[in-house]
Order: sequence, then structure tokens, then C-alpha cells
Amino acid sequence: MRFASLGSGSRGNALVVEAGSTRILLDCGIRARRDSLPSRPPRPHPEDLSAVVVTHEHDDHIGGVARLARRHSIPVWLTHGTLTGFESSFAGIAIYM
Repeated sequence: MRFASLGSGSRGNALVVEAGSTRILLDCGIRARRDSLPSRPPRPHPEDLSAVVVTHEHDDHIGGVARLARRHSIPVWLTHGTLTGFESSFAGIAIYM
């Protein structure tokens, strides 16, 4: 299993967790530019992600999730409480709780 931080702090949090061929993005508060993830290595390509898991509803953890998931058809895992208030942002995205 490998872990790589793509960002951590009030401007955005994102962590890639990889085990075998499965890559999960834990949070995505980082606002993606040009529909990609940050260019710092390791830079996972969105099509390589199995899912995005959101820990909680703070913008620095959830801010870029809906756009990334929608553009690349990535399923999102989050709690019902986290989804509350963001439901319209996640319309058309595969959501799992």
C-alpha cells in the first residue's frame, strides 16, 4: 500500500491511497485546473482513480470533488451528513454511503 499527499492545508487537502491496481483519492479540496489534478508527483490521472472518498464537508476537503467526479465519471463515497447541503452539486454523480 502506498500513500501520497497532493495537498494539505486550508487551501485544499487530497491524499492518494494505492493498493495494487486500486487508487482512491481521499478528499479533493484542491480545485483542479484544466480538469486535472495537481502536477506535483505522484500525479494520478483521473481515469486511474477507482473512487473519491470524502471525509467531511469542509470546503478544503470537498471543494473539488463534484467537478472532478462529474468530468471523469468517478464514483464518490461519503456520509449522508456530508452530502447534506451539497446534493445539487452532486447531481448525476454515482454516490455511495
